[in-house]
Amino acid sequence: MGSPSLLASTSSLSRRLWGILSLSVALASALTVTTVPQPSFDLDGLGHVALAGDFNAISVYEYLGQPGSSAFSNGSESLLSQLPNGVFTSLASADAAIQALCVHQLKDGTVKGIFVGGNFTSLGNVPVTGVALFNPLDGKVTALDGLVKVGKVQALLCDRETNTVYVGGDFMGSNSSNAIAWVDGVGWTDLPFDGFDAPVKTITKSPNDTIVFGGTFNNLVNASSPRIKHAQTVNLVSTSITAEQTTDLSQFDDPAAIVCPAGKGRQWLLRDGQRGSWTANFKFLFRPTKLRIRNANFEGCGTRLFRFTAFPMNGIMNLTYTDPATNTSMHCDAWCPLSATAEFEDFFFVNEVAMNSIRVDILDFYGASGGLAGIELFQDDIYSFASTDLNEPSCGGVPAKSSSAVTGRWFETKGLDADSEYLSTYLSMDQPGPASVVFEPHIQQSGEYVVLMYTPGCRQDSSCTARGQVNVTGTYTRNGDPQPAPPYYQTNDFAKYDTVYRGFVDAADDTFRPRVTLAPATNQPSPVVNIVAQKVQFLMITNSTPIGTSEDGSDSGSLELNGLYEFDPKQTDTPKASDVAKSVISTAGSRLRTGAKVKAVVSKDSTVYVAGEFSAKDDSFQHIFTIGPSGVASVTQGGLDAPVNSLLLQGDLLYVGGQFQNTNSSSTTGLGFVASYNTKTREWGGLGSGVNGRVKELVHISLNLTRGARDGIAVSGDFTMIKADGANSGAVDVEGFAVWIPSEKQWLERMSNESISLGGILSASINVPNSNILYSGSMSSQTDAAPGAVSLRSKNGLDVQAFPIQLVSNQEGRANRKRAVVPSGFTGAVAGVFYLNDGKNYTILGGHFSAQGNDGTVNNVVIIDNKSTNNSVTGIGNSLDASSLVLSMVIIDQFLFIGGSITGKVGNNDIGGLAVWDMSTMSFPNGSQPIRLQGSANGVEVHAITRRPSNKREIYVAGKFDQAGSLPCPSLCIFDNNAKQWEAPGIDVSGQINVLYWADINTLLVGGDMNINNTATYLAIYDAKASSWRAFKGDITNIPGPVTSIAVNADTIDSIFISGTSANGGAAYVMKLKSDGKFQALTGLGDNTVIRSVQVLELQDGNDSNDFLEDNQVLLVMGSLNLPNFGNVSAATFNGTDWKPLFLTTTTGNRPGTIASLFSQRQQKFSPGGKKLAKGFVILISLAIALGLVFLLVCLGVLASYIRRRREGYVPMPTTPSPGGQSPDMQERLPPSHLFSSIGQNSGRAGVPVV
Repeated sequence: MGSPSLLASTSSLSRRLWGILSLSVALASALTVTTVPQPSFDLDGLGHVALAGDFNAISVYEYLGQPGSSAFSNGSESLLSQLPNGVFTSLASADAAIQALCVHQLKDGTVKGIFVGGNFTSLGNVPVTGVALFNPLDGKVTALDGLVKVGKVQALLCDRETNTVYVGGDFMGSNSSNAIAWVDGVGWTDLPFDGFDAPVKTITKSPNDTIVFGGTFNNLVNASSPRIKHAQTVNLVSTSITAEQTTDLSQFDDPAAIVCPAGKGRQWLLRDGQRGSWTANFKFLFRPTKLRIRNANFEGCGTRLFRFTAFPMNGIMNLTYTDPATNTSMHCDAWCPLSATAEFEDFFFVNEVAMNSIRVDILDFYGASGGLAGIELFQDDIYSFASTDLNEPSCGGVPAKSSSAVTGRWFETKGLDADSEYLSTYLSMDQPGPASVVFEPHIQQSGEYVVLMYTPGCRQDSSCTARGQVNVTGTYTRNGDPQPAPPYYQTNDFAKYDTVYRGFVDAADDTFRPRVTLAPATNQPSPVVNIVAQKVQFLMITNSTPIGTSEDGSDSGSLELNGLYEFDPKQTDTPKASDVAKSVISTAGSRLRTGAKVKAVVSKDSTVYVAGEFSAKDDSFQHIFTIGPSGVASVTQGGLDAPVNSLLLQGDLLYVGGQFQNTNSSSTTGLGFVASYNTKTREWGGLGSGVNGRVKELVHISLNLTRGARDGIAVSGDFTMIKADGANSGAVDVEGFAVWIPSEKQWLERMSNESISLGGILSASINVPNSNILYSGSMSSQTDAAPGAVSLRSKNGLDVQAFPIQLVSNQEGRANRKRAVVPSGFTGAVAGVFYLNDGKNYTILGGHFSAQGNDGTVNNVVIIDNKSTNNSVTGIGNSLDASSLVLSMVIIDQFLFIGGSITGKVGNNDIGGLAVWDMSTMSFPNGSQPIRLQGSANGVEVHAITRRPSNKREIYVAGKFDQAGSLPCPSLCIFDNNAKQWEAPGIDVSGQINVLYWADINTLLVGGDMNINNTATYLAIYDAKASSWRAFKGDITNIPGPVTSIAVNADTIDSIFISGTSANGGAAYVMKLKSDGKFQALTGLGDNTVIRSVQVLELQDGNDSNDFLEDNQVLLVMGSLNLPNFGNVSAATFNGTDWKPLFLTTTTGNRPGTIASLFSQRQQKFSPGGKKLAKGFVILISLAIALGLVFLLVCLGVLASYIRRRREGYVPMPTTPSPGGQSPDMQERLPPSHLFSSIGQNSGRAGVPVV
């Protein structure tokens, strides 16, 4: 992909909206879209947040079915559909390539399903061979049984007018080869011409409603199909022989003695007067055509009548023979006679039936008992088995038997799916060693052959995950060079064959034998691969010599087609040469030089466009031409200068892909392996400047872009770059896949406002009526192209945004730095920090990568100016070696501390493990570099850097090292930032420290693989105040291996998560320190999981309370994780009970990526735990608060009344007697009028009351 836009998140949102709108108009299909709730992270307290890792593209997991795995690397493909966010998802996976699709729609509009063709043996876990029917409504796959042998189906045409599906490829039907029809309501139906002598590559419908076949064929099958009969001997020597009623006479009591006939000298007899049987169980399946029996003749004994029964069908075979007495042809089944005087008799099987066991029942006899002197079986099939025991017997008098030779360590195996034993070997690709099998068949007659290599299925021996790729090379003619076949994968679920050669083969003699060699390919999908070898078959097409005549000198009489044939569906009788001569399309091949390969045919209006690998006899055109009402014609400028592999018609534009780079007769700009041809104006045009390698497939694709839905042309092939197109459009690196957007006249990868990432291969696409587009291929797709790092936001749903950089992971030179205690393979971005001082806003990434900066290539540390309008990207110069690996970084004041496996030189200072960069001057301070750390021969590694809280001077540096300069300082050292020198915290520790965490200003939690005070430990405490080590207060005895990451879910270390790798086997683990002081493992991660870091994040919306996390928290685990029942993810969340996928990434080669770390502007500060009180406590507290408020209100009321009285002049009544001689009681009384004077209108006080 090109540089992703800073508006990536907006583009993603737009794509989602368009996707939902487009999906809403589609009817029900096999794809049911279900949204996955995303965690509502509360990131406000962290400031800026970002993810760093080794990835090129990333997606948030939003929908069920969104794939966690990347594109297949073993040639397998799937039926695909798109989710609303644009990501491709699999509907049904095949075990090999899917090469053709078509909608089987009847004339009345009924959709019966989607025909799927390829070289697969399973689709959607259903055993199917080469072709299947897929139901787009429910996703059901139906096998279409009936084809005898299916190598691969390469072309499909669904003809709605006749309710017929035409199927072409490399296969055999009951009576058809390489072409057959499926008729609705009938099933497989042979075509009148019974197919072709070579594979069909393409099928289309012509303007006059005939069917046009294109391929590499020369003849119709029924025009010439000679065969050599009964030439191969079936091996009876390696069989298990048993018999019933065998005689007790010595020298006649061995039933196995008759499998190598030696005249009457070795015989097997029954007991006198008894019927009996002779049985042979084979290690392979075979189809015999002839049985030769030699009768016993000892003292007049012999067999008079016999019966031949085949297994596993348990059927009595029908035989024909010539009566020796009358010389007439006869037939028999349950009662077959045998002559007493003939040396031997030949019986021919009426039906060719596959069998792996036979029984000969002796029903009547001459003399005292029956018996046999020899049994031989012959077949037409020419095989050579990898297991030497299964080849032709050496005792049969065969001068040149079939054989095989094995190199390397192979073992024999037999699975339920295999029709014979086969050889298997496991190879380590680091030291593969020799491994090959050479097959030498028994070829008795020269002629044209098809050579088939058989591969047993991987499910039967549970080897699917280990199966690899093989190379096959054959020497077929006496003076010819070895002929390599294209490499092919052995990852088929069930048994299959591949065509490895088609052409002339010389017969074997004393000086030459045809041979085929199978060996593992160099590039394999996994470090340990399983290779299997079963058998090779040579299938004769014709006994013609290379110049076209039979060996007996007669004309073969074949119909020469040269790659093109037109079939009229109305024709029901066998076509004749005169029929072919009437067809303009069929005779168009005669205009081409011999050996034409037609790969693509399409029709537009009244014209048929034919493309492939050929040239006109008169050199008027090459590789593409047209057939119209007036006959064959050249396209503009005589076609193209190299072969064409694919055609795609879109409106008036015909898109062409192949190996060409120009037109044939003159120069045309921009035709770089892909071009467009305007069928109206007859003009060639470029797609920009094209790509830099062979194009194999052109497929229509629909994408939801920022501007809405757009049609595109998906280009797949062997290219690595979109070529530069003028000064403003530079070259873009890709991996064999790119998309041209015709409406924008631009490559998707160059469109700066689009961030979707697509990779892999698309082999076909079709519009399903009343539904979505169905694709086939192997796609790796993510919503955002983001090489190495993204910012993370969660304001309006979780979203990522790419940084304006292109990081390229450096893979080389890492073998000597791989560690057992830390996950190996650190590439890409590993660590990151934000710098927001002095008005600056920088994002800094470190790891092992290269990037394009403003002033050239940047290695391993990149500084992104977030405030720059031109996306400024710089580095830290060349002082650090390009082979360095940055593992940790921290900002302290204006300085960037860089740690890792780094070396270099700043001024006169050697750098080792740690370097300091001044962000204020954007330079290395020459005199302030730490003295280099030193260690063992394995090198120095700094994994953690942290400053002691409330102490600007002490910077703690941890990793794998022994000393700082001459100061012994193993594993942990203190850098005095004022004095710029090292201090040793003590030498009571050794080993490797991976992580540091300050619990308070004095307590440092340390994780790694350490030895403290001569005690091995994975977790410990360093007391900075006392300068001493102490054991962690919890029970750490069940921690299985080195700790590589620590996450806290409180502001103390009483509740922490740790992760690491097991010391026994290297399996990843995550554990939680529980309230009882013990660590408990979190289950649910699959094998091959690699954990890089863990972190607890707070949520806006809470989870259910649990024993692992507060109800407003979630654990984020990052790395390369295997979630059972899902697949690979780069980050997942754990809510205390369940694992949920969160981020999916891919990297170079469409492989799964890795997220190494989450980094933020500020450290996580946890809010008080969200545990809820019981309802009773809540009621009591509420009651107490209510009573308190009532009491407070009463007090305030009394106080207010007192203050009011004082302000209104209130004084107590005098206590002296009043003049009137009234008694004291009367003096203390008030009149009633005064008591009620404050009510009503007289509420105010007028003065002192008068008594």
